[in-house]
Amino acid sequence: MKYSEWQLLSKDERKTIGWHRHPHIKTATLFSITFIIVFIAVIFGISKNSTVHLNRKPTGQEAFNMARGIVKDHLKQPSTALFPDRDFKPLIDTATNSYQIQSTVKALNATGKTINSVWVVDMNYTGGDWSEKTSWQVKSVSISPEN
Repeated sequence: MKYSEWQLLSKDERKTIGWHRHPHIKTATLFSITFIIVFIAVIFGISKNSTVHLNRKPTGQEAFNMARGIVKDHLKQPSTALFPDRDFKPLIDTATNSYQIQSTVKALNATGKTINSVWVVDMNYTGGDWSEKTSWQVKSVSISPEN
């Protein structure tokens, strides 16, 4: 029923009509249902996108990811660096937040020759978001060609 038709009804006719035919209730119901669906979609979207890195110590894989970035900064041609995805050796002391990561990298050297190198990064986690470089203090970086 349209609102214009509703206005033409007498008070007794309005009282006998069910709620589902009432024009204001239809509009309010539609807007309420739409609002609830949008609200739920937004809440689920926010919860899926939130990645919590705070209030916990980094894992070996997370420290490895950070160490790869540090090693890249020390290479002559960082854009050519190829790191293994999971082949690394972590030494982690959570009491002192000390991380030592050892792995390999294949990259071009200054002469343009591809070489395999072994690298070791000693670093301390200082707190905060592990994925930010400001949360780490680098003690030493060692990169040496494999024999």
